[in-house]
Amino acid sequence: MGDTETGGGDAAEAGAGARRRRRDPEWTYAALVDALLELISESGREPTRKAIAERAGVSERTVFVHFADREALYVAAARRQAERWRAHAEPVPPAWETARKVRALLTQRGRMYEVMTPIRRIGLGLEADSPGLRGVMAEGDAWLRAGLAELFAPELAGEPGARRAGGLLDALEAASSWAAWDHLRARRGLDEAAARAAIGRTLRALLGVAAGRAADLPEAPTP
Repeated sequence: MGDTETGGGDAAEAGAGARRRRRDPEWTYAALVDALLELISESGREPTRKAIAERAGVSERTVFVHFADREALYVAAARRQAERWRAHAEPVPPAWETARKVRALLTQRGRMYEVMTPIRRIGLGLEADSPGLRGVMAEGDAWLRAGLAELFAPELAGEPGARRAGGLLDALEAASSWAAWDHLRARRGLDEAAARAAIGRTLRALLGVAAGRAADLPEAPTP
């Protein structure tokens, strides 16, 4: 009897706690953002407002109590995902040997790109009409480029002149971008290992030029 009463009390307390959390604006905001990200990751499609609300455990009306419109919700979701990537990024020492750095970079980028692909594809479809999404995506691209500049600073320093170094960084960015990864995975049908190998080959070739064959590159035109 006592055990039954205790169990019932625990269940009631848990239910009350869940209701209190749902009334917490910060909890509800986060739950809606997480619901959107989960649903997109699962289906690769834009979920309905009803589906988002059901996944978050709130009423449908609550969605736009916390977000003025669809754009605001998607911007919040894009920011949340970007924050997670940055928090889990493992620093790679620039002093490592070049090939080792390339391997470490591709391991991290591959994992990140696989997770981000569903929301990135939807974001690309929405960004034309969404300054907020364009801004978040541009911030993410800038962060990725800055990471390349830091990681390969020794190789970039070996380039003769800022113009050539900038051109090499542009090439590294393009070769290691999500767009390159998605092309290999979705269009060419490569698995993750094959996509890493293809991009790694390109990066090593570019960095090999920077390391000792800069004379093989044509000079940049004089403005």
